[in-house]
Amino acid sequence: MVFSLIIPVYNEEATLDYSLARITQSCYALLDKGISEVELILVNDGSQDRSQQILKKWVAQSVNPKLCLKVLEFSRNFGHSGAVVAGLEAARGEIVGIIDADLQDPPELLARMIEVLELEKLDVVYGQRTSRIGDGPLKRLTAWIFYRFINLLTGVDIPRDTGDFRVMRKSVVKAVVSCRERDPFIRGVVAWVGFKQRPFPYIRESRKFGESKYPLGKMLRFAIRAIVSFSSKPLMLSLYLGILGLCFSFLVAIWVLLSWLHGGTVPGWASTSIAITLSQSFVFILLGIQGLYVARIHDEALERPRYLIRSED
Repeated sequence: MVFSLIIPVYNEEATLDYSLARITQSCYALLDKGISEVELILVNDGSQDRSQQILKKWVAQSVNPKLCLKVLEFSRNFGHSGAVVAGLEAARGEIVGIIDADLQDPPELLARMIEVLELEKLDVVYGQRTSRIGDGPLKRLTAWIFYRFINLLTGVDIPRDTGDFRVMRKSVVKAVVSCRERDPFIRGVVAWVGFKQRPFPYIRESRKFGESKYPLGKMLRFAIRAIVSFSSKPLMLSLYLGILGLCFSFLVAIWVLLSWLHGGTVPGWASTSIAITLSQSFVFILLGIQGLYVARIHDEALERPRYLIRSED
């Protein structure tokens, strides 16, 4: 069995030597447990520091034929999801893993995750954080809100408190790669394709070297992209507001008419108030109908397959 491990890298010169030493040590443990070959796919996502030189050094120093290091260097920074997809397309292992170069997700857990995958005949085992050491209160709060909010908006059951740290079979990798989004929300796509999946609880470690590549602004953009990729409900907001406004306008109309009948209005005020409330409601409803068509175009533009086959007897 060949195991491929995808490691996206972006400006990680401060931690790369430490991370790769720890990852390769974990890979040797996998070889001792029966994995025939381990393939490390290091995707340099347009780093502007010395990350590429460090990666080349590790490739040059690699002497174990059962531990293959492959470096993919992007022409510029295309983003974390692009790096993961490039690794998935290049992977040749029957089982494929994903781990970030900062090693907040412990590589020592990979052996146990593969063991669970095999023993329980699963297709995906994904890491689920029980706690986040080193994360501040703001990051913990925003992460908590994000996972619950996205599940509220989407029809896909995206596991809470998870990242991209996982192991999965080649069939799942092919299914994920077949989804042709330009900038996919990886953990959402893996949840969307289905197959047999289960969580693997673990404690997320704090970053030992370097700085986080996800400041608040980037986290916000990430959340918006995830919601747009998996939900058309924001497009429907104008329709919901229009329907709510229409109901409210009828109540306003009743109040205006009663005021007019009792002589408590200025001439022309009743008809103007009713016309404004009704017209605004209809404008929102028409915008909502347009949103329905835009949502359909959005779904078609994602070019996801209409169905997927797990196995054939």
